[in-house]
Amino acid sequence: MSAGPDGIVMKGVFRRFHLGGNSAAHGGVLPLLFDDLFGMTVHYAGRPISRTAFLHVNYRKVTPLDTPLTVRGRVERIEGRKTFISAELVDEEGTVLADSEGLMVQLLPWQP
Repeated sequence: MSAGPDGIVMKGVFRRFHLGGNSAAHGGVLPLLFDDLFGMTVHYAGRPISRTAFLHVNYRKVTPLDTPLTVRGRVERIEGRKTFISAELVDEEGTVLADSEGLMVQLLPWQP
């Protein structure tokens, strides 16, 4: 993993625990991956603790199991308490398997 104010790059593999139909990664693990990445991206960008307000995933290709993958996330823009983030999941050839955009909103002092 490499992380900093310009974004995050992580590498990993979906295994049989992530199995969906036809021996591919279950579609539900991709939003989980992006949501976790967005939280880390906010942190490494030096933004205050935030919550996911919006997350959209575009499924571009089937995500294979047991294949090295890379996910990249970055801050697109900041508007007050809002941090807009984008990310993509790619295979070893650079083919985009899924991409995502999200909105993280800074917590107010009284929010848990």
